Amino acid sequence: MKAFTILVVALVLALFTGSQPAQAQYACYQPPRLTPGAQGRVTLYPNLPNTLRISNSINATAIGAIPAGAVFTVLAGPTCNQGWYWWQVNYNGVIGWTAEGDGGSTYWLEPVSYVPPPPPPPACPLPSRLYAGGLGRVTRGVPNNMRSGPSTAYARVGIIPGGAVFSIIQGPQCDSYGRWWWQVNYNGVLGWTAEGSRSFYWTEPVSGQPTPSPICTLPTRLYVGGYGRVTPGDPNVLRDAPGTASTGANSRVIGSIPALEVFYVMNGPQCGSDGRWWWFVNYNGLQGWTAEGEGNIYWVDPI
Repeated sequence: MKAFTILVVALVLALFTGSQPAQAQYACYQPPRLTPGAQGRVTLYPNLPNTLRISNSINATAIGAIPAGAVFTVLAGPTCNQGWYWWQVNYNGVIGWTAEGDGGSTYWLEPVSYVPPPPPPPACPLPSRLYAGGLGRVTRGVPNNMRSGPSTAYARVGIIPGGAVFSIIQGPQCDSYGRWWWQVNYNGVLGWTAEGSRSFYWTEPVSGQPTPSPICTLPTRLYVGGYGRVTPGDPNVLRDAPGTASTGANSRVIGSIPALEVFYVMNGPQCGSDGRWWWFVNYNGLQGWTAEGEGNIYWVDPI
């Protein structure tokens, strides 16, 4: 009888303990960067909104979303759940919980005061011999591809045969493979073509042309992937191409950035024929080129 009772107790314990699955524990390894009481912002990479939930769980009900670039107030946190750090925030009066990142290397939130480190300058070791406003020629032999942008990642829009001459519109831009690219016009087709690679030139300047001296002397302070702000005073003009029409650039005004307003730097710089460095920026969804300054006067500051 005693043995039977012990067996029954053992079966009951097994029934109640064995039927409950063990809860998986997930550690949070991604260091948190926000602070309660401070302001945060949804990052522009990967440029997606962050979901607001009623509690700190991916399974909790969604009650809203914070768009990329939008600012919120941090109320409490962080709490670690499912491998993510969660923060309680207030976005436009809606209070909820939102995750800081993917738990690995990508942050979805950042402090408003956070400034990402500048990327290393691209390495283009081949000395450039072409210049904007001049003429170039593809070296004898293999033709040069023309692409819709300054990289092999862009679609091909045409070719320039060996020995053919083209006019140079703007450049150069250095790609991640260490090649200088120029925007050119060949028989009415506009596109970007590479000057060469490593120690080999694929293009050359047409002889008999004077080599112009550098015209952009103001040291650049902005960088791609960072933020800038227009200095107090006049607004900064946005154009659809770098340079002003008065200096021969094929550009038109598409908008302006008021004084003290912030913009995101997407590409550049390009040295215009007006002696100004131009950057391709995003201001409240409007994308265009804006000048960094003139002479020794800056019109924009890095944040």
